[in-house]
Amino acid sequence: MDITGRQIRAARGLLGWKMEDLADKAGLTRITIRQIENEIVQPQEKTLAKIYAVFDKFGVEFLPDEGMRIRKQDTRIYSGKAGYRQFLDHVYETLKGGGHIRQFNFSDMRYLPNEETFVANHFLRMGSIKGLDSKVLEIGDETKHPLAYCSYRKNDKKFKDMAPWYLYGDYLVLSLNESGGKREFITIRSKLLAERYLKEFDIFWNMATSEKKKKGTK
Repeated sequence: MDITGRQIRAARGLLGWKMEDLADKAGLTRITIRQIENEIVQPQEKTLAKIYAVFDKFGVEFLPDEGMRIRKQDTRIYSGKAGYRQFLDHVYETLKGGGHIRQFNFSDMRYLPNEETFVANHFLRMGSIKGLDSKVLEIGDETKHPLAYCSYRKNDKKFKDMAPWYLYGDYLVLSLNESGGKREFITIRSKLLAERYLKEFDIFWNMATSEKKKKGTK
């Protein structure tokens, strides 16, 4: 969803932030924020994505017709290319201090197009995290170039029709739509769900017998 300068200004007010606060958290300059809010310039997609990610982290939800609100429940839907980048940003922001990732029938190669610079940079920043415990269960050899920060095992083909899911921290991710190349995910933050899915993953992980050899981070 595109956000306007008026929405950004109002969202700052909702959080009691000055322009400097938003600029610092988004890695931008105060001048850039002022120009965007006053609609003096048309910001690049990656600039808006940074601003959106900051507000998303602090619980501001943007609505149609230039509306916004503080999120009351931590269930989010990420749609399209911009939403996918926001999702990856959230994964990194959540785990940059360490934590766990579990991927069940959810191959990186299926969802992360290698030709995009953004994705390559995402791999690099995830690989730099200390204390990251990442395990991937996939059908067959979907990942031709395993990532150094992940451990891989093959899931039995009889489980290939089971719904794919992705877990990071206390966030459970389900894929809603993959048709026509469109990506759409829903994330649900629930410590109880996370604990249950971790236990389920461990059962399938212990049944898997083949582990991939790590080759690199790209």
